[in-house]
Amino acid sequence: MNLIWSAVGQVVSSCLPVFLLIFLGWFCVQQGIFSKDSKKLLSGLVSNFVFPALLFVHTSHAKPSQIFNGIWMIAFFCTMSFLWIICFLTNKYILHKELKSTAMNAMLCCFPNMGGMGVPFLTLMLGAASTISVAIANFVVALSLIPMTIFLLELCDTKLSGGKVTGDMIFSAVKNSLMKPMFLAVILGLIVSVTDGTQWLPHFVFNTFDIMSNACNFISLIAVGVGIHGVKLKLSKPLMVNIVLKSFITPIVALIAVYLFGITGMEAEELVFLLAMPTASTAVILAYNWNVEQEQASSIFFASTVLSIFILPTLLLIMDFTIPGVA
Repeated sequence: MNLIWSAVGQVVSSCLPVFLLIFLGWFCVQQGIFSKDSKKLLSGLVSNFVFPALLFVHTSHAKPSQIFNGIWMIAFFCTMSFLWIICFLTNKYILHKELKSTAMNAMLCCFPNMGGMGVPFLTLMLGAASTISVAIANFVVALSLIPMTIFLLELCDTKLSGGKVTGDMIFSAVKNSLMKPMFLAVILGLIVSVTDGTQWLPHFVFNTFDIMSNACNFISLIAVGVGIHGVKLKLSKPLMVNIVLKSFITPIVALIAVYLFGITGMEAEELVFLLAMPTASTAVILAYNWNVEQEQASSIFFASTVLSIFILPTLLLIMDFTIPGVA
């Protein structure tokens, strides 16, 4: 019993700062310190500057063997792909959504909030070295999930306009994904790591990125709090089904995956936590940009973020007692 209470205390002390900062962001909007327009500014800072800076710093200082972790990368890709297929088929054949809505809902359920919550949560729980897994996961998402979703959205719009799917469309979807600052930061970090760039790259470059990256945890969590302010849940069958898929089925599948791939210790925690993170704000922005499932996107983002307050600590307790090497 003492062991259980000790684990509970560890979970509370580790997770509480994350959720207090999210609450602070919500509270600032509630008290008029921030306006709702701050959401766009803060999200832009996270996705275009501080998160890419953090990815670059830790990727560039990592050993190539840490970055090219084949088993972990394959496990993350296979698990995410399996979840995407489940979500896609559920929305298509059980909820009877049309293709555009189906693709967006699958994206909302499978795109974890790696920048807004993944980085601060993992660094606070597991240390700065855990951001290497974030970089790998971001690399996988940029090469697979984002291009696939954009392609399907383009395909739907093309069909509606009577056009044809072309090679240019596929190329454009992939290019748009690969030109994201988060992906470019990982690539640049990989180049620096492989070429031992810490020896030849001027120190002021690293110092600049260090200053930017140090703000990542704080700004990211404040942005999450600002983002969920004012969102009202309108319960419906599609929303409830997708929330169950995102917040409950995903963690279960992630736990099964670490057993199937034989991943233990901190690597297992990183994989499970990253996949179990709430929906990424980037996915919500994509829904608004493509004018599809906008209300659903905001609701899933809000619900999955709130539920993560209970789900992430529960996952930590489960892994403490069931996965070797988790302390």
